[in-house]
This record gives sequence, structure tokens and C-alpha cells, in this order.
Amino acid sequence: MQHFEKFESYIPMNLMTAHGFFLAVGFVFAIILFRYFLLVGAFWLVFYQMRPKRFGQRQIYTELPSFALQKYEIKWSVATSVIFALSGVVMGVMWQLGWTQIYLKMDLYGWFYFFFSLILISVVHDFYFYWTHRWLHIPRVFKKFHAIHHESMTPSPWASFSFHPVEGLIQAAALPLIILIIPVHPVSLIIYLTLMTISAITNHLGFEVLPENSETGIGQWLISGVHHTMHHRYYRHNFGLFYTFFDRFFKTEHPNFKQDFKKVFEKNRT
Repeated sequence: MQHFEKFESYIPMNLMTAHGFFLAVGFVFAIILFRYFLLVGAFWLVFYQMRPKRFGQRQIYTELPSFALQKYEIKWSVATSVIFALSGVVMGVMWQLGWTQIYLKMDLYGWFYFFFSLILISVVHDFYFYWTHRWLHIPRVFKKFHAIHHESMTPSPWASFSFHPVEGLIQAAALPLIILIIPVHPVSLIIYLTLMTISAITNHLGFEVLPENSETGIGQWLISGVHHTMHHRYYRHNFGLFYTFFDRFFKTEHPNFKQDFKKVFEKNRT
């Protein structure tokens, strides 16, 4: 446990030097890229190649994305990973300078807060994403920056990080801003980043991973395949990242979401 309470366990170099900074960027970039290809590749292999029948019944699109579109998404996702790597190292610099609320002692806030911080950060991040996402849909802004992501009308899981560099910077700025105000343990942050990647994959997968009938109950508050696919299709609806809270409160959730969710399972049973 003591290993996870040492600064050197997470940042074993001085980020305040040019050598240390750029070495860290390269290392973090390699980790992000490895995680991207490992996680997206696993989903792609199961849903796009192995395609077991029970998953085929969850397919949202009539036809899966072309290989050419998937290559396009990979290209932009790799480019965005460089920006995410820079963001990660900037967070390290902020931590080294003492500007953040990152803490090391596990008992400082207790185990309940350790896990609760994941939910707290996700809600704040969702709020940030919702409003920056709506800004990116202003027509003149959309054409300059967000159109690259929406080139994928029927996105594949490879579209998870497929952003214009400006949009990549906007997305990368979220966590550095959040850790200025919300206490978080670095292990909790690592868990959150992994869950965030998985969420991005399932949102763009082209298959619905939530249980059938999730348009009611707790499932109606979570965003996954159908909800985000409708955003790519209709543009002016469904702007959230993890939850439907803000779409519902600000009345931007597509009115046909529940019907479309049901249709995925109904059409694939016939």
C-alpha cells in the first residue's frame, strides 16, 4: 500500500526539465496508444470479427462502418493521443508544483471518498463536456473543428478519440481543470481514465451494451450506443458524455430515444 502513497511511484522523473518533460510525454503517449489499441481492439475483435449471435442482436446500424472510415478514425485518434499525452504530463507538472488537489495518503479521505470521487469527477466532467460539446455544434465552430468527429455518421469504436486538434485540446483540458478543485488519489484517477476510455468505446461501438429495457429504470440515466448514435445522426440532440442528466434538464435529449432503443432489440429479433 505504501507504494501507492509515494509521488515517485507515479512520476519517477523531474518534469521541470526539458528532458524529463518530453521523456514523460513519450512514455505517456505510448501508454495511451497501447490502452487505445488494446481496449478498442478487444471490442472490435469480438463485435466486428467474431460477432457471436447474441451480440449481433444488439447491432444498431444496418451496416457496420467501412474499413476506410475505420482507418480515418484511427488516424485522428492517434493524433489526438499526442494531445492527451501532453495533457497528462501537464497534470504531472501541476502536481509537482503543488497546484492540484491530488493526495497520496489513502486514509486522508477514506475509502468511501476514494470511490465516490470517481462519481463526483464524472458528473463534473459530464457538465464540462455537455457545454463544450454544445459550443462545438455552433455551425461555424462545427465546420472548423467538430466536423472531423462527425465524419463518422455510423462510428466504429476506433472513433473514440477521433478529434480535430482544437477539439482534442478542449477535451484534454477537462481533467487538469478538475484536479484543481476536486481532491483525487492518483490510483482513482487512473481508474477513471480507463473507465472513460471504455465509455468512449461503447458509445461509438455500433452495438448497444446496456441490458434490454434499459430505456427505463437506472439505464435511462446512462449514455451508451443508441443514445450517442442518435447524436451522430441528428446533431442537435444528446450532447452528454456519461449521463443523460444534462440533456434531460436542458431539454436536448432526442424525443424518440426510448423508441429507438426498443427498436434495436425488436428489429434484431425478427
